Amino acid sequence: MRIPPPLPIELQGRSFTLAEQRAAGLPEHRAWNSDLRVASRGIRVPWGKEQDPAHTARLLAAVSDGAVCCRETAAGLWGCPLPWDAQQDFLVHLTRADGSFRAQRRGVRGHRMVLSVADICTLEGIPVTTPARTWLDLAAVLPFEDLVAAADHFICSQTRSFGHNRTPFCSAEDLKAQVDRHAGARGIRKARAALELARVGADSVPETRLRLAIGRDFLPEPVLSYVVCDPWGHELVWPDLAFPDFKVAVNYDGGHHLSAEQKESDIRREAMLAANGWISVVITVEQVRERGYDGVVRRIREALIRGGWSPKG
Repeated sequence: MRIPPPLPIELQGRSFTLAEQRAAGLPEHRAWNSDLRVASRGIRVPWGKEQDPAHTARLLAAVSDGAVCCRETAAGLWGCPLPWDAQQDFLVHLTRADGSFRAQRRGVRGHRMVLSVADICTLEGIPVTTPARTWLDLAAVLPFEDLVAAADHFICSQTRSFGHNRTPFCSAEDLKAQVDRHAGARGIRKARAALELARVGADSVPETRLRLAIGRDFLPEPVLSYVVCDPWGHELVWPDLAFPDFKVAVNYDGGHHLSAEQKESDIRREAMLAANGWISVVITVEQVRERGYDGVVRRIREALIRGGWSPKG
């Protein structure tokens, strides 16, 4: 069996177009050697090599004249959290601004959408719908709470003296403008309701789901991006959710809190809260798996009552 000649270094380990192959000086027949598979018309992928989704989207948009990445693909490019079933959709979702796009190649799902110039931008060289337009389009496919979490992702803004900061992809006003401009869009009622519940400051899906469960239990609305300070005004702790009037701090500890370093940090956090008169509630991923978000909210209710809140208002 004849072993195919090695690819040039710039093409190794990644998918590439036939135009890139020609630009690299390779003969046409090299595209049909046994070490490559046909991913889509005009695109080759080395066998056994995992591909970066963003690179795949870039190639498929490039070989589809005038194409723009949209819906789930655009959401992924913007880092928007999606439910598990949507993450298993490995097709690249494309459209054209004039609504004329029709999918005629493997690996692509086409959508007929009319986009304005303001609905399109580029992200690392990839044509993509803007964050606000992407969120509106997700209203047609995402469950309600996932759509709220997506809105929280796009509008999240955090500025801390320690830890990570977040710059919003767009504003809540940008999302509202999309809703107002597309009164007849699929999922528009869901989008309006989700926008009412979106808040700036929630930077994870569990935080959003926990906040929504708090609302269903008719508890006070928590404050996001709140900083607990000591009596001299020094910043101590940024809880995920805070009820300053009752000095109750809530933190969701996901899987990354299992590391020794993070456990030590959590111990210091709990000590500082206690020393400054705060009641701390830590919700873990295991507790959510066992009881659900509505179940773990009971612990927050109990802490609020200890802090002086009355269920009767």
